[in-house]
Amino acid sequence: MKRSILLFLALLCAYSFAGKKANLGGMDGFVERMGTGGRELGRGNVGAADTAAMPAAYFNPAILGFRSSVGYSLAAEKRDLDRAGGALGLETKIGNRMGIGAAVLYRTDLDFKVINSDDETVGNAQPYFMTTYLGVGYRLTRKDGIGFALSFSYDNLDIAGDYEEADLVDSYQSPVVLNLGWLREWNEHWSTAVVIRNLSFSKNLTAKWTRNASNDNSVEQSEGIRPKILQIGLGYHTKLLTRPISVWMEALDYQVADAFIRFDSDYHVWTGRFGMEWEALEGALVRLGFDDRNYTFGLGYNFTLRFGKSLYRFQIDYALVYESEAELWNPLSFGFRGWI
Repeated sequence: MKRSILLFLALLCAYSFAGKKANLGGMDGFVERMGTGGRELGRGNVGAADTAAMPAAYFNPAILGFRSSVGYSLAAEKRDLDRAGGALGLETKIGNRMGIGAAVLYRTDLDFKVINSDDETVGNAQPYFMTTYLGVGYRLTRKDGIGFALSFSYDNLDIAGDYEEADLVDSYQSPVVLNLGWLREWNEHWSTAVVIRNLSFSKNLTAKWTRNASNDNSVEQSEGIRPKILQIGLGYHTKLLTRPISVWMEALDYQVADAFIRFDSDYHVWTGRFGMEWEALEGALVRLGFDDRNYTFGLGYNFTLRFGKSLYRFQIDYALVYESEAELWNPLSFGFRGWI
């Protein structure tokens, strides 16, 4: 049975409906699809079923219920085609069973050419996109946790000053959406998780809104939508050559329809992620991953510093990402995290 589950998820990770990817959240979805954190990115952006994933408010708010100290995480990356981004997370426990956390994801294009209706370049823009998460997690038992996170996005296109043919609006804000999470550690080997993302507080629970592109209504309005996402995660922990190794798999279903539930496959995109992490030497970690045709490799190192009578734990991470569909190598992704 275990082998069947692993085989099914592995096959799912290797297949997706690429023709519908343009519908996966538009500009807001770009923030999430680029990846978050040096550690998780190096193993395929997998983190829903890992109680050590950070920032937990993004990966799975149920993880916050397993926190035992104050933790923080930083990430920064530079990708080809003048793309850059980063993430910031902060979380802490409250009492014995509860935790809270916040996360901000940031993405930008560093050199985006602004072209008018005559195909003339009239300037250069640096559009940026941010998504903020505020999460709460609660541990029901020693092994089970649930949680929720509220999130919203802010986009700034940075083109109004260069485009004189219309009185354009640069900034947009998405509606607040709800993300729900559950995680269970069955034993020392297995963990599972379910995350439901982008539930709105409006009709059909769909995060949908109208973008007014110009102040003078000279440009046609457009609609933004963040698809509902069902994410199922599985983790397995064992040893390789007497050293700890973990394997994670995730299956994701994006519903690209303004409906509560659509069973028509034309309105769904299925994709998957796979990642592994091996502590090859004491404190030294090696990672491999696969995220919907993006291949990743990562390294990490854990160390401890003493300040006075207190010990502080830190981890530094590196990730290499190969975007196979665009044939792009991205060697500049870094992460840093610590615990107090």
